[in-house]
Amino acid sequence: MSGIEFARPWMLLLLPLAPVALVAWAVGVRRAAARARQLSRIRSAPPPYAAAVLFTLAAVTAVVAAAQPRWGTRESKVERTGADLVIVLDISRSMAARDVAPDRLAAAKTTIDATLDRLGRDRVGLVVFAGEARIRFPLTTDLTAAHQVVDTLETGVIFVAGGTNAGAGLKEAVALLNEEGGSGQVILLLTDGDDLEGDFVEGAQLVAQSGATLLVAGVGTPEGATIPVADPRNGREQPKLDADGAPIVTKLDEPFLRALAAAAGGRYLGADLSVVPGAVDGRLRALQHSRIEERPLVLPVERYQYFAFAAIALLVLASVAERLARFSFRTAGVVAALTIAAIVLGGCATSEYTANEAGRDALRNGDSATAIEKFLEVQVARPDDPDVALNLAAAYAAAGRNEEAILAARRALGSNQPSLRAKAYASIGHHQFAAGRLIESLDAFRRALLEDGTNDAARHDYEVVLRLLTPGTDPDAPTPPAGSPTPEGTPQPGSGPTQQPGSGSPQPGDGTPGSGTPPPGGTAPAGTPTAGSGTSGQSKAALDSQIRDIDQRVNRLLEEAGETPSPAEALEILRLLSERARLASLRDAFDGGGGVRDY
Repeated sequence: MSGIEFARPWMLLLLPLAPVALVAWAVGVRRAAARARQLSRIRSAPPPYAAAVLFTLAAVTAVVAAAQPRWGTRESKVERTGADLVIVLDISRSMAARDVAPDRLAAAKTTIDATLDRLGRDRVGLVVFAGEARIRFPLTTDLTAAHQVVDTLETGVIFVAGGTNAGAGLKEAVALLNEEGGSGQVILLLTDGDDLEGDFVEGAQLVAQSGATLLVAGVGTPEGATIPVADPRNGREQPKLDADGAPIVTKLDEPFLRALAAAAGGRYLGADLSVVPGAVDGRLRALQHSRIEERPLVLPVERYQYFAFAAIALLVLASVAERLARFSFRTAGVVAALTIAAIVLGGCATSEYTANEAGRDALRNGDSATAIEKFLEVQVARPDDPDVALNLAAAYAAAGRNEEAILAARRALGSNQPSLRAKAYASIGHHQFAAGRLIESLDAFRRALLEDGTNDAARHDYEVVLRLLTPGTDPDAPTPPAGSPTPEGTPQPGSGPTQQPGSGSPQPGDGTPGSGTPPPGGTAPAGTPTAGSGTSGQSKAALDSQIRDIDQRVNRLLEEAGETPSPAEALEILRLLSERARLASLRDAFDGGGGVRDY
């Protein structure tokens, strides 16, 4: 009888009244019979003990039916409609500036939270970017989990490289929307627009071609502020300095953001973040909503009718027994005992239950071979039981048979309960991690979070694997502590497979191309300009001259375009700014900047 739940469990408090009433009636009948024998020698008919027992059982089953027992589940498809919103958030160092209280990133996160609160049935995804972009979570209707992920965001380059590449963020957003399909798509970009690099022209064009609406919100002020960083020597906060030792002042670049929105056929919302939630909500309401999912609704199966029918049947039998032959009390007791035994035996442990418990005991004792044998025995009898599949996967993993563990865990994905599907994906993530496939492991933990956004263990595992896949290139970023797997198999940095130098993933400071850091005592990567070497025959003065010329052309275009440049004017401005960012990167290399700046 394990797994039974009751909608009204307080009704079960009436159960003891039935046997108490039966005992009281039996005692009264025996006393009355004793008095009758004292008054007359004529033997009276035996009391209807069998009928009394049946009436009692009818009362018990009626009470159980009134408590509404339920076990098992059924799945009901619920169609949901809505629009799709992808939020693209700048988490570069400049977002730590405090020209907006308490700082730019905190203000942006508050805006995102307010926007999420107004979404209703819409789906939301999140892309974060600095020098590169990452999807933090794909399109989902689980707004609680979305809030939790947003709250964990911080500046610095833990998951992304240094810099500010809004174009990469837009490309990831468009790819995410194209992957999911559907109509009614909006991209919300929140950034200060400062020191951007990358191909944001292509990003704007991709947004325009996708049909999605781009809304751009500026974070910061034109006056700007310094960027607070921790002094590595004493941990105290100080302004970030440029190559000359002067504090860097980051400013909101509204002309660029206007041009970016116009080039994508979108709208610049300004730097007042309080209007963003309403603007996004209004745009989503105006869009055509599409069917975004048919979410399975898991409902418990009501079983009260079985007990109600049993109560009626027992009442009929009791009435018949009362009018037919009278059984002795001993015979009635035997009938009651057999009835109760049938009920009890129906809820006793089956052979499958016994084998399952034996497998669990063997697994706890380190005998994985016996555990596998027992769980396979149970699976033959219960092939669709997700718990058995997960137990078998754990046994295979304990034996080091990760491929079979993955296959076993996949059987649990057919469950109609999101919590069990989340456990199955988390199990697959652990086994993929143990097999050294970090990308597959990351995807499994991501799917576990989509099924159950409250699964903190899966969220922790996702973050850990993501850090292993994207080694930190930021010297000020915190390093996750090394450790061993948790009791549930949670991967920890240092305990599982890591990318080795030469495997294609650059390591901090190892001189691998793309790491941005030449090896100590070595030479800079080919094509990187060094002081005094020139760049394709260009000197620092020549680069400065080209940058000044671009600034003049951009200012002239901005004056001609006004507050709302045309798409053609906006694209030309973006192309000039993209070239300026490239030249500025080359110029900074002469001062030891090493290329793209990391804020």
